[in-house]
Amino acid sequence: MKCYLELTDNTCIEAFPKAEQPETIEKDNLALDTTGEFLQMGGGGKRHKKIATHTDEAQLKLFLQNAHRLIGQSDRIMADSRMFLAPVPIRNGLAYTGTSGLRNPTLGVYIEWWRNYECAWTKDKYGARQPIYYIAGSPLSGSNKCAYIGPEGNGCTVSVYPFSPVWGSFMEVNNHYAEAKQLYEAYSLEAVIEILFGET
Repeated sequence: MKCYLELTDNTCIEAFPKAEQPETIEKDNLALDTTGEFLQMGGGGKRHKKIATHTDEAQLKLFLQNAHRLIGQSDRIMADSRMFLAPVPIRNGLAYTGTSGLRNPTLGVYIEWWRNYECAWTKDKYGARQPIYYIAGSPLSGSNKCAYIGPEGNGCTVSVYPFSPVWGSFMEVNNHYAEAKQLYEAYSLEAVIEILFGET
């Protein structure tokens, strides 16, 4: 029996179950941080720890250097569940709630977000539209330190206002696929780039 991944626009694409299925499906809903890393009560003057931007330097570089080309291949990525579910090594997070709701983004999550939300883009110093890839800040004050992908595949720091639509829309897209990430096979970023461009 075929399985399908349902996209947020109700399009269904064939999905391929992992050989080993999880015993339980973990939720990724927005929740207060329980580790103490992102939520500190009282004690005036305490600062929130800086959230690590990424989990793997080489993977991050690969993603950034190919992002604009990958956007150009968005139709193919949106039509292949294994490309769609390819993990992206970005660790987005918010003060008070940490990484909840933002965990384990995939290539398809980014592509879908960039395609459907104007707030997923910002302007560089030359006025050109560039895609945001890193989200970090406070959901209460709106203070933030995000980053976009420059035309040469480099990460550039930016503060975006209003901030709420940025993290809210990304979280909505990301949460839609929380179960699929655990159930279905995914290519690596290297494999996607090899398939699309014939190189790694």
